[in-house]
Amino acid sequence: MTCCIAVSETAVVVTCISVDRCFVYSLDSGNVINLTESLGESYNNMPINDRDLQKTCAAFSDDGKLFAYNTNKGKLLSIWNTADWSLVENKTLAKHATNIVFTPKTNVIVVGDKKGDVYAFDKFPVCVLGHSSMILDISFTSDEKYIGTCDSDEKVRISHYPNGKNILYYMMGHEAYVSGICIMNNLILSGSGDQTLRLWNVQDGYLQDKLSLHTPIQSLVRIEDIFAAQLYDSKEVHFIKIEENGSKQRLKDIKTITFKENVASLGAFSNQLWVIAGISVHEFTVDSRNEIIVENENPKRTLILNGLVKSFVCLENTNLMIFLHKKMIEKQIRTKICSNYSMPALNSSKRIKLHNNSIC
Repeated sequence: MTCCIAVSETAVVVTCISVDRCFVYSLDSGNVINLTESLGESYNNMPINDRDLQKTCAAFSDDGKLFAYNTNKGKLLSIWNTADWSLVENKTLAKHATNIVFTPKTNVIVVGDKKGDVYAFDKFPVCVLGHSSMILDISFTSDEKYIGTCDSDEKVRISHYPNGKNILYYMMGHEAYVSGICIMNNLILSGSGDQTLRLWNVQDGYLQDKLSLHTPIQSLVRIEDIFAAQLYDSKEVHFIKIEENGSKQRLKDIKTITFKENVASLGAFSNQLWVIAGISVHEFTVDSRNEIIVENENPKRTLILNGLVKSFVCLENTNLMIFLHKKMIEKQIRTKICSNYSMPALNSSKRIKLHNNSIC
């Protein structure tokens, strides 16, 4: 399902790009707002895009004052003031968005797209950096000095921010698209269609550890000091923690939660994790120190949110992640055929250091 969930201290947003609906549920009042209805009559008269590959993207700023999501029509980035949920501005994108984040300190909206470009939308859109393939996730260090990006061609990249052409490292080693990354302190966790999670050191680019989950990874979110991994076409969510092992950090798979239906999206705020599984929304509280994950029960809230998600229509022919998975399988088949020929072994995990401005 091409939907996602985003969470702040005061609101939960569920949005679906296939049918172009974006619902805001207030955690304080229990009221529901459909943001798409406030985009204007001219926008409403535009046809739904049911052909191009798309990915639903939505994000709150760290202070919760702003919200942004990508609409189905016109390649628009829609920005909202969360105090009264008034429309701030619609900005035009060059290509369909594949990821939306806010910078952690300055609240600048940063968007990755299908072309492989990353734009910062402050007063004017500025191209921060570019990949040779589509961007799948973006993450910042807490001091906003570095930006991490990953793409559909197996690469993880750490660049300076806002001068993204100044590349610190490429982390190479994944054998399929890199679908998610999270930065915590000086470490970056990446998840891939090759079924592995990999932990890298941001400062030197070296691989610290690797963990196989035996299923392609579709997304990663951080809940305090724990990470949740959504698996492709799966009912499971894995919870992972980084632990010290001598002088190195290791990945620890601490818990798996299985739902009745496939997991469609993960969203997190503070120590809360929200999960869309099928047409149901689940809320968890995470105690990262004691590694305890408890599901919260609020029947009234759950009933409303389930009703909103139930209104979404699944158009699998436009789901970007399904396309990437099929493309990966086709590549594996071609590789297996070519393996009949003698080929030299490649280094499975390496980092490439690039000097300042060596790649533009």
